[in-house]
Amino acid sequence: MRETTKPISQQKWPVVTAWVIIGIVTVGFLIAIFFTPVNNAMRSATGADTPADAVVKSQLIKRVEASKTGNAATDAKINQAVSKLKTTKMSTIMSAADNQQKMSQLLNADTGLSQKQSEAATSVIFNNTQYKQLRKAVAGGHWVQAYQAYQQLSDNGAISNLKNSVSE
Repeated sequence: MRETTKPISQQKWPVVTAWVIIGIVTVGFLIAIFFTPVNNAMRSATGADTPADAVVKSQLIKRVEASKTGNAATDAKINQAVSKLKTTKMSTIMSAADNQQKMSQLLNADTGLSQKQSEAATSVIFNNTQYKQLRKAVAGGHWVQAYQAYQQLSDNGAISNLKNSVSE
C-alpha cells in the first residue's frame, strides 16, 4: 500500500500559526510593559491629552457628575467643576498631584471650593500618608495604579473623610 503524505504547505501551517500566536502575545506583553512611558512621551511631545488621558478624564467626569445631590447650589458647583475639568489638561493635573501649592490653586480655580477649603483639602492630601500612593500614581501618569489607590481609599473611608474635612 502506498503511504500518502500531506503536501509541505499543509505541514507548515501549525508552525506558522504557533509563531503568529507567539508574536501577538509578545507584542501584547510589550505594550502592557511600555504603555505608561509611551503614553507619557506622547503627552510630552504633543502637549495635548492622549487617548488614554481622554478615557481617564471621561471616567473622572462620570464620577464627579454622579456625586450630584439634587441641591441646586451644590449641583451648580459640580457642573462648574465638570466643565473646568473637561478643559484642564491631564499634564496640569499630573503636575498638581506632585505640588501642594499647584493643587490648591487648581482646586480653587476649577472646583468652586474657596481658597480656605482648597488649602484644607490639599493639606489633608499632602500630609496624610494614605493619599501618597494615589498622588504619586497620578503625578506619574500611572492610571491603573491611580484607580487601584482610589478604590482602596474609597473602601477604607478616606475619600469620605476628605470630603467631610473640606465641608467643615
